[in-house]
Amino acid sequence: MHEPTSAALSPRELRKQQRVATSREQILDTAEELFGNHGYRATSLQQVAERCEFSVGALYQFFSGKEELLRGVMERRGLVQLAEMRRAAEGGDLLALVDTIVAFHRRYPAFGRLSARVYSAGSDAPAGYHLFEANYRTAMDLYASVIVSGQQRGVIRAGNPQALARLLSSMVTAYHRVDPELVGSGPTLTEPEFRQIVARAFAA
Repeated sequence: MHEPTSAALSPRELRKQQRVATSREQILDTAEELFGNHGYRATSLQQVAERCEFSVGALYQFFSGKEELLRGVMERRGLVQLAEMRRAAEGGDLLALVDTIVAFHRRYPAFGRLSARVYSAGSDAPAGYHLFEANYRTAMDLYASVIVSGQQRGVIRAGNPQALARLLSSMVTAYHRVDPELVGSGPTLTEPEFRQIVARAFAA
């Protein structure tokens, strides 16, 4: 049985549909902020619900639990980020790809901080989470495709593209923790300095 299209819905049903979509976005925004600022394990569904002025039961209408909520947060931004990475990867320029990721995380700083937590060693997320996440594997393939292109042109060092992709991804993730646009205090590194480090590390 097909779901009714927007054109077939009554005004009341349309308003209900819009409220549901708005509520889901509010939950994702709030979870992204709390997970990014305080960590996945340190944030409870109760805290997310209270910030949204919902009951915990209301959250369960949208997500089966905290892990699915994390997945929803990561997939929402992750799909947009992957689209931007694909466009950057078409040019075959490794630094342009890195710039795209850094800019995306600066545009969504809570997501940037959350990504650093999820993808770093000693991840705050459920055990092995990112290793099974489709977006992560796709991102590694995009890194690797640009690396292969650079190797063929003789501008990127030799080595297994997938291994180099994971090394570069770890470097970008680590940069989120010292990016002055994302961290409030502590040691920082400017973007030009980071670009220079990447360029030298991956040069042929």
